[in-house]
Amino acid sequence: MFVKLRFQPGHRDEGLAALDTALVAAADEEGTEVYSFHLDKADPDVVWAFELYTDDEALGVHGQSAAVAELFGALGGILAEPPLLVVADLHGGKGL
Repeated sequence: MFVKLRFQPGHRDEGLAALDTALVAAADEEGTEVYSFHLDKADPDVVWAFELYTDDEALGVHGQSAAVAELFGALGGILAEPPLLVVADLHGGKGL
């Protein structure tokens, strides 16, 4: 899954702090293989997430977790637009 998070100007660092908290929670989630955040070099208000799960059930467990609910509660007031979620199936790659 790819997620685009656009923060209101000046709020990216606050968003990153919330994402760092979610990263700690995801470390213990069974079935969460990759949970990473990337700073958009072209737009300082955008953070991209890349998430990889063992299966759809693991994605569902993550999506319904208390940590995700807490994350979106924290991000709700600082996002400039709703998150863009793109769910994809892995075809291939290196290091995955």
